[in-house]
Amino acid sequence: MPGLEKQVEVYFDTYGIPHIYAQSESDAYYALGYVHAQERLFQMDLMRRVGSGRLAEIFGNDLVETDKFFRTLGIAQKAEEYAKSFNPDSSHAVAMAVAYAKGINQFIEQGKTPIEYTLLGIEKEKFIPSDFYNISGYMAYSFASAFKIEPIVSKVFEQYGTEYLPDMGI
Repeated sequence: MPGLEKQVEVYFDTYGIPHIYAQSESDAYYALGYVHAQERLFQMDLMRRVGSGRLAEIFGNDLVETDKFFRTLGIAQKAEEYAKSFNPDSSHAVAMAVAYAKGINQFIEQGKTPIEYTLLGIEKEKFIPSDFYNISGYMAYSFASAFKIEPIVSKVFEQYGTEYLPDMGI
């Protein structure tokens, strides 16, 4: 693939798990981005759209309220702010994120288009730095409720067993 410094080998084991062997860390992240997009591009796309409040663009009016909610949280605005300082020379982690994004975008350019894009009649979009922040913002939001609910569920389970869990929606 263009963009790799040296040879990289990727093979999938009998469980479908990819194994990446590279001679440099940046090549490994590049290959990881490519393989991740090859296997999960549409899921990755949905996650960035949730965080930035862009689901209604592809799924219609039923998701306008969801988009409004996520836009109100301000994830996309913060993502844009943080992305402005996304400089590959600023840290090793950022340089590896850039290599990963290059791999994703290489797949978007040359890989097979996932069927979901065809069914929805939408085009693939390259990943940009703000997308990573949008995904992180959405994930942080989605995990936040577990910090409140999980201890309560655990306490009920410890004291009363499974009998009351259905009453809690679990």
